[in-house]
Amino acid sequence: MTFSKVCSCWKLLYQWPLSWVKKNSESDGSHPPAPDETSHARKPSVVYTCGPCGGAGGSERNMGADPGTRILKVMVRHGLAVDAIRILYRRDGRDDWTDWWGGRGGQLSEVVLDDERDEYLACMSGRYGICGGHLVIRSLTFATNKRTYGPFGVEDGAPFKLDAGGQRIVGFFARAGHFLDAIGVYTA
Repeated sequence: MTFSKVCSCWKLLYQWPLSWVKKNSESDGSHPPAPDETSHARKPSVVYTCGPCGGAGGSERNMGADPGTRILKVMVRHGLAVDAIRILYRRDGRDDWTDWWGGRGGQLSEVVLDDERDEYLACMSGRYGICGGHLVIRSLTFATNKRTYGPFGVEDGAPFKLDAGGQRIVGFFARAGHFLDAIGVYTA
């Protein structure tokens, strides 16, 4: 079975407010464009989106995009697919959790980033495919600037890779129902 879903990367998102979304027409998609040094001093921060990859089921989930966000921990519930994820992050000096995105099944695994060693998420990869009659995320692997965590779930289906391109992953967005249906990342 083949899947025609393609993961699109490097759409330009200007922060403040989040509704200013523009497609990056200057980049060839391989990396973010260089900042414009001639613009006014109070330039909005730039955050990029990569993804989503996976199916169209479930409802939208989004932790928002802020270039100063630091991901501290990712909790993953997994079995035959990725059942759910939950993210602990620090934004504006405050630690906060997302809700669980997905169902309640599966084994619980944690990815804990070493804040003292400045460990950060650099890439998320995985596979998506059919499970229980639905197109969902089957496995996730997280790569940091220090090591790799996972895979969590079953490595079956079409592969995907959401790479920060030399930047950091600063947030996630997804579709989720009984499983994690699709996932994407914000980078800055």
